Amino acid sequence: MKSFRLLLILGLVAGLFYHCTQNRALVYETNFDFDIEADLTNLNRYDWLPLPVTAKIDTLNAKRFKAAVDSHLKTQGLIETSQQPDFLIETRIGSLKKMDTTGGPQSYGIYVEAQPQLFFLNPDSRQVLWWGQTRVRVNPGLAPEQKDALIAEAVAAILQNFPPPADR
Repeated sequence: MKSFRLLLILGLVAGLFYHCTQNRALVYETNFDFDIEADLTNLNRYDWLPLPVTAKIDTLNAKRFKAAVDSHLKTQGLIETSQQPDFLIETRIGSLKKMDTTGGPQSYGIYVEAQPQLFFLNPDSRQVLWWGQTRVRVNPGLAPEQKDALIAEAVAAILQNFPPPADR
């Protein structure tokens, strides 16, 4: 019985620390898909389409997101150019305010769940060649450096499946 009480107390303490942690941010539910008939091996140059006016992101975070994508693609040897790109990048970003009630009825918090999406399009037909998305939990009060790190983590999660495996 004493060991059960000890486990219960340790569990409650761990739960308390977990729920009281400030600036807890999560990247989860990453998905992707691609056109299995498209040749994605020769995609070397890309350009960006303008961010839709319906995107739920401020200009600073949009700039962070683009910089993180550019940096990630550069490490893969891809080049941003407006001259004859092999694919275009379209960005969609949605967000919802959510309430975290996992701390109990007396303990809750508001956070934003963002859903950044990247679509790589054929520049001529505008058909989707590849797309990826993830969900990001963003807690209020993040410093600019924390936002940079969170966006970079989200972009890395989205692009971990680009290019898709060769043995598709």
